[in-house]
Amino acid sequence: MASTAGATDRSYDDMMRAFDRRYRQKKITNLCISILITALGVSSFVYGLKLESIRTIFRWMTVDGTVFPTLGAVAFITVNIIEIWLKTEMTRQLVYYIRLSSAVAESVILIVVLFSQLPFFPEHLPVVDRYDSFVMHVMIPLLGIASFLTNDSPIGKLNAAQRWHGTWFVTFYAVILLTLIASNSLPTEMIPYFFLDFRHHSWATAMAFVFIYGCAYLMGWRLSEWNRTLSWLWFKGIAQVKGSETGR
Repeated sequence: MASTAGATDRSYDDMMRAFDRRYRQKKITNLCISILITALGVSSFVYGLKLESIRTIFRWMTVDGTVFPTLGAVAFITVNIIEIWLKTEMTRQLVYYIRLSSAVAESVILIVVLFSQLPFFPEHLPVVDRYDSFVMHVMIPLLGIASFLTNDSPIGKLNAAQRWHGTWFVTFYAVILLTLIASNSLPTEMIPYFFLDFRHHSWATAMAFVFIYGCAYLMGWRLSEWNRTLSWLWFKGIAQVKGSETGR
């Protein structure tokens, strides 16, 4: 009986050591991604300020989609260091929803740029020729999505209502832009997308918002599911840990 208990204790210890090792690898991976996002975000924003005024630079969702993920990356560098040091997960429901909505917004940016702007608007091709544009339209979205998928611990399977939390960032951008347009603070010629000019294209605005929110809802659902799947795969096999995994 004693030998059986001893073997069970050793198996449990091995399992916990393997879990800790995987957990550290998971957090270190996201730490590296967050550091890269921070470096790219700061450098691209500084680069953009040399070419555009601060008054006009924030009209593009991609600029917001760089600033906020960069600020989030700075916060998560600190969070990841604490999590690695204390071996304690700090993800909470509110934080998860913020991170999900950011990943959804990055997905919207990536889809709009790659499947709408570049193929049909040749004048926007400099997106891949200018450093800050490439970072804002391609690199930050890809890294932001990767950061969410690899770092955040799932809070469970989201129901139909909870998936709407993934649209927070899209809503935030829309409210600011529509307010600027309605107050004439943003001249017509500076409106980034024609369908946002609801005074002249009301039907286009309504249809665009239905489509965008539908896509954002679906992406929130899929990203949360991929996050759950990757989290499970990351720790897969811990209970059947082998000698090579534990270093025995």
